[in-house]
Amino acid sequence: MSGEAAQPGSSRDEFVKNLDESGLSSLQELRQAADDAGGTTGSVLADDLVAAGKLTRYQAECILARRFDDLVIGNYEVLDRLGAGAMGTVYKARHRRMKRVVALKVLSKDVARQEAFAQRFQREVEVIAQLTHPNIVMAFDADEYVGGPFLVMEFVNGRDLSSEVAKTGALSVADALECILQAGQGLEYAHTQGIVHRDIKPGNILRDASGMIKVADLGLARISGSEGRTSNTSLTQAGGVVGTVDYMPPEQALDSTKIDHRADIYSLGCTLYYLLVGKPPYEGTTILAVLLKHREAPIPALCAARPDAPHGLDAIFQRMVAKRAEDRYQKMTDVVAALEELKRTAPLPTTRPGAPAAGTQSVINLGGSTVSLDPEQADTARKSASMASRVAGRSVVLAEPSRTQTGIIRGYLRQLGIEVVSATNSGLDAIALAKQERADVLISAMHLSDMTGVELAHELLADPECVGVGFILATSEAESEEAGALPDSHRVVRMLKPFDPQKLAESIAHAIG
Repeated sequence: MSGEAAQPGSSRDEFVKNLDESGLSSLQELRQAADDAGGTTGSVLADDLVAAGKLTRYQAECILARRFDDLVIGNYEVLDRLGAGAMGTVYKARHRRMKRVVALKVLSKDVARQEAFAQRFQREVEVIAQLTHPNIVMAFDADEYVGGPFLVMEFVNGRDLSSEVAKTGALSVADALECILQAGQGLEYAHTQGIVHRDIKPGNILRDASGMIKVADLGLARISGSEGRTSNTSLTQAGGVVGTVDYMPPEQALDSTKIDHRADIYSLGCTLYYLLVGKPPYEGTTILAVLLKHREAPIPALCAARPDAPHGLDAIFQRMVAKRAEDRYQKMTDVVAALEELKRTAPLPTTRPGAPAAGTQSVINLGGSTVSLDPEQADTARKSASMASRVAGRSVVLAEPSRTQTGIIRGYLRQLGIEVVSATNSGLDAIALAKQERADVLISAMHLSDMTGVELAHELLADPECVGVGFILATSEAESEEAGALPDSHRVVRMLKPFDPQKLAESIAHAIG
């Protein structure tokens, strides 16, 4: 007999008991799915529910370990843990009733305990909540729970530019300029509202699946003005210094409480350099060494590091990162105007540094496998990836009687960045869900519990509340004759089985126009 104690949730019955205590709103559906699943142990049952799309991996692990406080924050059910830092922890979550997917930034208790923090937090949240711009991550709500105060932010389905460059290398000149231009437009708006970011860097600039750039953490730098940091490039002290030294203007190192919007212009210029070169403009072995270079070292020539960058862009960069604030552009509006003029008049290379020349092989990652493709094949692959990016973040209703097939399709949808999926085996319920969830597309099998997929397509198109909802009928070759009765509409697509995520993405894109 082993002397090891059983782990929480190690048996099937223990996992089901934990499920009952989890506090998740979809408990009845989860219990039914657990009864239907064949897992003989808690961990196997958890894997089955994850594969079926009933739980996320994060939720399953919390239930197994009885970490119920990590599953629900206020009115939000946590789907995943996205990251953590000295400021707090960021989660991906979904509102219990509205089903909107958001990012929750839970501030650490150490930050919340600071003197006068509550007043500052409330003041800054009120300011941030007024900001509405396509290039700014929006704030929806702020509240408190046992774990501390938290912000409810727009969830951006994508990644930050620091991660993107780290993974794929420096951007093309055209792409980098577009990223900085969009970020500048967001900051231009924020500055008109009296907000100075004070911590602009590639990690705070996000690119969503559609290519839209969004500036994150507006106002949070001021909220955390006296909070300690552990990062070797981030610096905050009680005297008022806050920011990331790789992108920090000289005046900010002296006292960040007295800087203005020109500090954001400097940091955005350093970010431009990073996007084009793959590293910050100044590097050193210590924080002090980097700070001194920002203050005293010559400004690096952008054209020397990126020979394909036009001299006009180098001139804009040089002025953005001038040592003295009075020598920089005085308003972000002027930066945006200069970038727009350059974009309009100068030829901007669209090739990343080190990209293969024409006629050579391209190395592409497809479905987890790295393969070499000729230029024509590589172009096709990139178009497929672009197609997938167009459907990310959509809302889907799935009408499918097979639990196995439902799990497979849910998995494909997650690969495409689609998390909001409601499933049923009934055509009437599918239409009701499409209205309730404001779905973008309804995917149906041919044979449902109350009607055929073809009948469902006709019902959907006839319902005035479902105008704009696309329809996909997943059929086999054997069902071709039945599928021939599908309504003739640009919103209706027939998708042959078997299909893969790429084919699914193409079908969704066609169905939603």
